[in-house]
Amino acid sequence: MNLALKRIILLFLLCVTIASLTVYGYYHDDGTDFSKYMNVRDQSDDYDRLFDNYNFKSFTISFEEEVFDEMIDNMQAHFDEYGDYIDNTMYPIDLTYRDAETEFTVYEVGFRTKSTTSRNLLRTFDWRDREVYHQTTFQLQFNETFDYEDGTNFKNLLKTREVFNLEQLNFTYSQMYQSDYDETMISEVYTHYLYKQADILVANASVGIVYLQIGDTLVSYGFFTIIEPIDSEFLKDNFKSNLALEYGDLYKVTDVLGEGTLSLNYEDLLGINDDTIRYTYSLRNNSLDGERRTHENFISFVENINDLEYFNNNYEDIFDYDMFARYLAIAFLVGNTDDIRYNDNNYYLYFDVYTNKMSFIPFDLDNSLGFGKHLDLSGNFGVDYSIYYNLDAPNSLVAAFFSVTELVSLYETYLVEFTDDIFVYSDFLSMYNENKEMYESLLVDESHLGNKYFDLRNIEWYYSEKLSNVSSQLP
Repeated sequence: MNLALKRIILLFLLCVTIASLTVYGYYHDDGTDFSKYMNVRDQSDDYDRLFDNYNFKSFTISFEEEVFDEMIDNMQAHFDEYGDYIDNTMYPIDLTYRDAETEFTVYEVGFRTKSTTSRNLLRTFDWRDREVYHQTTFQLQFNETFDYEDGTNFKNLLKTREVFNLEQLNFTYSQMYQSDYDETMISEVYTHYLYKQADILVANASVGIVYLQIGDTLVSYGFFTIIEPIDSEFLKDNFKSNLALEYGDLYKVTDVLGEGTLSLNYEDLLGINDDTIRYTYSLRNNSLDGERRTHENFISFVENINDLEYFNNNYEDIFDYDMFARYLAIAFLVGNTDDIRYNDNNYYLYFDVYTNKMSFIPFDLDNSLGFGKHLDLSGNFGVDYSIYYNLDAPNSLVAAFFSVTELVSLYETYLVEFTDDIFVYSDFLSMYNENKEMYESLLVDESHLGNKYFDLRNIEWYYSEKLSNVSSQLP
């Protein structure tokens, strides 16, 4: 080995040593080993396994007992003052994830309860002072920093951490409507799958079993649907930013303050949520720390869709009409009765940072496939609707869409395509059988909370009736 090569090797080893000491120093400069809080896994693989609906998954959420008690006390105090449990405080937990291929633990994750209608107190006491646990919808926040001091290495580490390539993850349980569970257990996650098959921009979703470890107490917490959030990470994955890495405005639309009809009467329903108010049209980003007061893109969009002559001549520039046509077709087939079409509810509007063109993003798909809290007027589980929009008070965007002959024809084309290729009962049955095999015996043997038994209820009938209904109406 010549002298020059020896010097190169020695220089390389010196650089590696310096870099190693620098990294070590960063994560140990206050005497604390932060390495266990890092996530150096291949998160792309973890993401794929998380949202693989043929892969068994479980989540153990570990609370220190005093932290769990504090959460219950704060939720109860909120109920005593406001009449609901909507306390959005984050609490530290450790998360252990297991699937068919791997197991890992993430420390210092944020946990909070979530939702308006499906948020419950996690623990109460019965008349004999025995603990009774209750399922609730909740969220995990992987980059929560709690009350750590600004500028510390620990806080800097936590605020940039992702798990499954996500900053957060949402969990919903199988709820009851009119005293009935969705016994198929997978209607919501399968609807997400169908929307994906129809090339709709929608979050990924999966299912799994959850455990709560509260001090020494293990609670078999039940079967949950796991849903990717519509947030900044979702925008990065699905849209292009401008040169400054900025994204367009994202609005979440619910019926929390009034119906999201997209009519011209939007003024009192539009804003940025805070601790005192939640808006029907809620800006979710670009809020200038809650100080922003202008909503030009949203207002221009609403005005344009309510001017039918302008909309007819310019719809290609106003919104992604092709995706919306596909959405209307697949949403009609699954019979989603709590969406923009039938309940003016549960969707996002994203405005491109360059063109301001709107992209439509649906969410909250649990009322579907012959199950849910909103039936049609005949009470026949959503199979008797007209394929066209003929309600007395139509949503402005849907009404504008159906006012254009070319768009109606496009919608009809997608209805035909999806009934032939996507909306197939045997495909549903395959996913149903696989999940029943993976989860049911464990849910029963471990006495989990919530529904434990899989059943096909009216699902085959629903497919048959819906397909017959569509076929009879298509020209």
